[in-house]
Amino acid sequence: MKTESLNLLLIEDNPGDVRLVQEILTMEGTGKFSMTTADCLENAQVILEHQKVEVILLDLQLPDGNGLDTLLKIHAIAPGVPIVVLSNISDERLAVQSVQRGAQDFLVKNHVNGHMLLRSLSYAIERKYMEERLHDLAHHDSLTGLANRKLFYDNLKTALASARRHERPLALLLLDLDEFKPINDTYGHHTGDQLLQEVARRLRECVRETDSVARMGGDEFTVTLTDIRDSNDAAAVARKILDQIEQPFHIGAHRLEVHASIGISLFPDDADHMEDLVHNADIAMYRAKGDGGNTCRFYSPEMHARAGTSWALEEQLQQALASNEFFIHYQPQVNISSGRIIGMESLLRWQHPQRGPLLPAEFIGVLEGSTLALEVGEWVLRHVCTQGSIWCKMGLPALTLSVNVSHRQLMQEDFAETVAAILEDTGFDPQNLELDVSERALWEDEDRALKVLNDTNRLGVRLALDNFGSGRASFHFLRKFPFHSIKLDRSLTQEASSTPDGADLARAVIQVAHVFRMKGLAGGVETASQLSVMRNLACDDAQGYFYCLPVPTDVATDLLMRGQHLGPVAAVAQ
Repeated sequence: MKTESLNLLLIEDNPGDVRLVQEILTMEGTGKFSMTTADCLENAQVILEHQKVEVILLDLQLPDGNGLDTLLKIHAIAPGVPIVVLSNISDERLAVQSVQRGAQDFLVKNHVNGHMLLRSLSYAIERKYMEERLHDLAHHDSLTGLANRKLFYDNLKTALASARRHERPLALLLLDLDEFKPINDTYGHHTGDQLLQEVARRLRECVRETDSVARMGGDEFTVTLTDIRDSNDAAAVARKILDQIEQPFHIGAHRLEVHASIGISLFPDDADHMEDLVHNADIAMYRAKGDGGNTCRFYSPEMHARAGTSWALEEQLQQALASNEFFIHYQPQVNISSGRIIGMESLLRWQHPQRGPLLPAEFIGVLEGSTLALEVGEWVLRHVCTQGSIWCKMGLPALTLSVNVSHRQLMQEDFAETVAAILEDTGFDPQNLELDVSERALWEDEDRALKVLNDTNRLGVRLALDNFGSGRASFHFLRKFPFHSIKLDRSLTQEASSTPDGADLARAVIQVAHVFRMKGLAGGVETASQLSVMRNLACDDAQGYFYCLPVPTDVATDLLMRGQHLGPVAAVAQ
């Protein structure tokens, strides 16, 4: 059965080169591509508006376009069509710049044959398809198909801009199931997952197509209502949702009854900025839970009085910093091929005077929600750089020490100056310091974050995009920011060894990292099979319990003194 050929648009003003490409396609005789030609960008735009084009072969020198500007123009005209540059110029720098600006490949006319051209065009189509598929995976929750946290913030940012422009109210509903954990514990995660899928379906049925539903994680969902008249519209939707959730769920042989608590905050009455709107909806949701659940509550300023627990914890954190109760554990990062320790990630801990050692999950939310995050972040950075200098003075081989950077730190215009001062004070080599930045830290103000990270990069400090694949995966940031490595989230590492989609996503992330001359590190490696998958996917480095648990400074020092080759965790424990 003959398959329909793919339409190739050749944008080339040299008739000789047009004939050459046509001859190559004819000589190969596969019939895979049919060709349409345009001799300038203007004619190409007309063709793209009226024909379906699967791939573009582009000469950078045209009557109405020159160099990279040509590529940027055609990419703007047809952002969803893969582009292969066919240039007269053999320039590695130009080739890299072309790929960074949206081209899938770069070929030189005098060095290309038929096989190479067809392979490049075919690969470009496949890579573009994978990029679009990954974009969808990166912006939607894999379990429910709803928008994920990243897409939620993108949509909310757009909706707020529209609401301001048209001076119309907007409502944010934050929903949390009241009895989900007991169901998960009693019937298992499979039943819990099916319940979440059914909740997502009912939520979609309760809103209009112009509204946005997202899963933030766990059993927490959001609904963004646009084009509403007032709070009565938001209340009506909330009641509709509560009524729908209250109806029994039939999951397999189980009849499950759950309820929900909903917090509502309004723009512009309750908040004018995105983070404040989300924070206020969260406070209102907890008031609804505190009032017995299965209800909704609108945010009011008085609710802050009920947030006293968080404030008390913030006071304890302030005291912890003053009393030197924080300490650092280190987890080795290992080269997958050699087993050699190439770095250590620094992980914050709190020696609570009554509760004992606490992991970040028990306090990091409150910490990063306060200005104290700046002081603690600076303390961690100074402490780690000091320890790095100590290890260097002991004669231990140089290795990279990773430090997590919070959103608040990244928004400080003098952050690079702070880093420079700490490096100078401690004598730590900036090339051995790596700052881990989560994608969420880049969302609110990309331009400011870009300036801060560029300033920091000029110090010689390494930068890593952290937790990639945790629902915030966007290749957009790889093109824009000066990262040196990508760190795959633990969830992506696990999915890569258990599902084809997970493996595809992990493979694409690693390949993209290598295209941009970045390293890929797999986080959360816990089993030999996970490590094997990452090795087969050509991942460079790994970190996780399979190698070593996070350890105190003295144990980390002992590991480095014993030698920098590390096997499974059992070998470390001996």
